[in-house]
Amino acid sequence: MKTVGRMAKFFLVVFVIMAVGCAMPPQEKLPLDIKNARRALDRWNPQFCKVEEFYGVHETGTGTLVGFVLIASPAHPEVKPLLYEARFQLLTRPDGRQQWFLTSLMNHAGGLTRRQGWDNLFVPVKDGDE
Repeated sequence: MKTVGRMAKFFLVVFVIMAVGCAMPPQEKLPLDIKNARRALDRWNPQFCKVEEFYGVHETGTGTLVGFVLIASPAHPEVKPLLYEARFQLLTRPDGRQQWFLTSLMNHAGGLTRRQGWDNLFVPVKDGDE
């Protein structure tokens, strides 16, 4: 009976040490600055992409934000602006620094089953000072 009590105490101590001592604090999420996100969209392909209106963002999961933007084409002013879904992901660089990236820009202008756009982007969202 003493052995069972000692083992229970041992496992309790190990559990407390693991829970308190080994738990890593959660990383702070870097907020996405809408001005910088808009600037990244405008600079990505200036002949095609000019943000008319940025409606806002919502979080879809860990480190992923989806923004909705109305985009016009400066090269084709006769074409009506389209609503796009811009996906931004927070990635950790090799030096440990975190940075937001524009990873896709999609619309459903051809219907809900037909996605059009770019889903292989990797455009850094730079701070306004850079």
